[in-house]
Amino acid sequence: MYLKKFEYFILDSSVAGTLLLMALAIRIEAINAGFDQFSSNIIFISVFIISTGLYISMQIALYEIIIYLCHHSKSLSIHEHLNDSVIASEQAFMEYEKLRSNTIIEQKRTNYKKLELVHIYIHQTMAAYTSQENLQRLCAYISDFFQDKTAIDIIPIKVDSKLKAIDVMHLGWNIGKALGKRRSYTAEFIKKVFADTMKENEINTIIKKMSHSETECLIKLNPDIIQ
Repeated sequence: MYLKKFEYFILDSSVAGTLLLMALAIRIEAINAGFDQFSSNIIFISVFIISTGLYISMQIALYEIIIYLCHHSKSLSIHEHLNDSVIASEQAFMEYEKLRSNTIIEQKRTNYKKLELVHIYIHQTMAAYTSQENLQRLCAYISDFFQDKTAIDIIPIKVDSKLKAIDVMHLGWNIGKALGKRRSYTAEFIKKVFADTMKENEINTIIKKMSHSETECLIKLNPDIIQ
């Protein structure tokens, strides 16, 4: 640090000496040109002051230019870094959105396939016990059930008297199992949809008995209808 200050002192002293010599040379030229002693001294002082001022101004200007260039270079570096960060963030976000979109599409495809298999099971199982119109409405109710939609106007599905409450419970359990629904939600669903058949059974009873395997029933428990 002291060495650097000494170097600056030597530099400034050299410049000051040079300016003094230049001012002195101009004073001598002024005397030779016929100026009196006083005027020559004024010229000497003026030249020295002006040249010193110019030197200081040049130093300040050079310092400002260097500071500006350093700041500009740093700003460019920061800007480039920020741009890289923004680009990286955008790429990561795009990758996330792509992955999310693919996941949603795959989930929808899986759900559609699952629901399709349940509808096939319903048609195969219930065709002998209810009308085609009832089958279509039942499949529509099941679609709403799968999507957790509450049907506003449910017209109870009427089934053949051969089907007992336990058969409907088994049917409900098979559907709920395939679609991943809670027993309580499934019990409420079949209680509403098969209101006539289930009128003697409360929700709690349905929840308890829907997975019971009884010998005298037409619809058996089947946990593998979507496999």
